[in-house]
Amino acid sequence: MLGDIFSIIVLLILTFLPFLLWGYLFSYIDDSKFSRKRFLAGIFGGAISVFPILYMDKFFELFDFRYLNIFYYTFNIATIDSVFELGLSLTLSIVTISIFILFFYLKLFSKLKKVFFTHILIFIFFIFSLSLFLYFVNLFLQNFQSITGLNETVIYFGDIIFNSIRLIIFYYIIVGFVEETTKHFNFLGTSFLYIKSVKSGVLYAIFIALGFSFVENILYLYGNFIKLGLTSELVQIYFLRSIFSVVVHILCSSIVAYYFSRALLTYRKNNLNFPFIKVFFLGLFIGILLHAIFDITLTLGFSFVILIYFMFGYFYVTSIFYKE
Repeated sequence: MLGDIFSIIVLLILTFLPFLLWGYLFSYIDDSKFSRKRFLAGIFGGAISVFPILYMDKFFELFDFRYLNIFYYTFNIATIDSVFELGLSLTLSIVTISIFILFFYLKLFSKLKKVFFTHILIFIFFIFSLSLFLYFVNLFLQNFQSITGLNETVIYFGDIIFNSIRLIIFYYIIVGFVEETTKHFNFLGTSFLYIKSVKSGVLYAIFIALGFSFVENILYLYGNFIKLGLTSELVQIYFLRSIFSVVVHILCSSIVAYYFSRALLTYRKNNLNFPFIKVFFLGLFIGILLHAIFDITLTLGFSFVILIYFMFGYFYVTSIFYKE
């Protein structure tokens, strides 16, 4: 018992250290003083972002409401009617998640309620655009039915089985959307009121991404520690996840925050106008797409993509700080 507690404490400390180094690194690149308050707020917000995704299946079972099961409608998208059903399901899920997130920022409720409400409306519009996009992707992929079968790569979500390239693509696009959405709403909660420049917005989003990766890595490493024990394989997983998986979250969150912050500072007076939505949508779509491509290619066994994302991600994000 004591040995397990000690192992968990050591695991927490070792997992946290790389994220502290990442935080100092990007503060240094930004040529700004490392703000512990903003860093810890980001870690907190990022950590909260994990739980709606982590316990999504339990949430569906608890309420037993069909329209909350977004993966059922993702699996069955085939007609225009199913586009609206997927859109409705995603809308209900995102509204629920955003309310859950807002609960953690009740002290700032009066300042954030309008921001959250307007962004829920913006996301609803994006959701139905995304559902329509998946419908057309489905039509395109139907032309390649002969190559969609998978022998070993299968993803289970409850009793839903994603066992083809087409379904795995859909699965990870939705996962990418939910992850980037939860991170963004926590970004609004922790950082919206403090954005003074595009760089500051990106830096705060990086802190959110670090918090998300921190909790994700703890859970992943602990699960592998139970199975593998303290072995060289576990050490390898530790370094790979502390570097490469973190960079993916940083890259995607930075892209969304870059376009959001640019749109916000340009169109701050009315953040529901079309130019704001157009710029923000572009960043959100790119972030989700890059997230999904990374997960899809790794699932299909193309591990070389890790190095590409690491190099592109690091140079892209650092260029934002030197650009402004």
